Amino acid sequence: MKESKIVLIILLIAALIYAILYWASRDMTMPNNQAMPWQSYVNDQGETVVFDLTMGKSTLSDAMRLFGSEVKASLFEDRDKKQNLEVFFASTKVGGISAKVILDLNFNDQQFDYLSHNIKEAEIMPTGNKKTSFNKTGESSMFALIIKSLTFIPKADLSTDTLIGLFKKPARIDLVDPGVEYWYYPDKGLRIIVDQENKEIFEFYRL
Repeated sequence: MKESKIVLIILLIAALIYAILYWASRDMTMPNNQAMPWQSYVNDQGETVVFDLTMGKSTLSDAMRLFGSEVKASLFEDRDKKQNLEVFFASTKVGGISAKVILDLNFNDQQFDYLSHNIKEAEIMPTGNKKTSFNKTGESSMFALIIKSLTFIPKADLSTDTLIGLFKKPARIDLVDPGVEYWYYPDKGLRIIVDQENKEIFEFYRL
């Protein structure tokens, strides 16, 4: 009898705590200064702005203040010698959303020459593309490089209804493969890759 009263008291306390938390948080709203992926826009200069980063102007250093300092940089070169310098944030959180972030950086011949003297490892991938990683000196030389585009990959799988609720209906939808669609939002500088089998990918780019 005594034990049952103790259990009842614990349950009542738990219910009271839950009620307090519910009433305290049910009217909470997202802070106005919290940048979210669906708040991206194209400014008067035709530049895409997302997470307060401007494609074509903001630097890797700017992004690191937002996403963290744990980065991995790689230079990808395809068989046509086309090169892309990418910086990968394996795990970050923005506005309460856990995600992976990939930045595509601009670089010139002089910067490439410097990077070529700070190579850590180079390998040929199964696709035939070449992947090159760099030592700490090479990576630190990238901090001032300009962001060309930003890819945001949420760890949570988002339904199409959720996407429409957050981003509204896209201006255009292209069916690329069975189960894979490209949703275009030109006013947001955004393309969403909607894949029924994999996580959604948000690509923000300079128009």
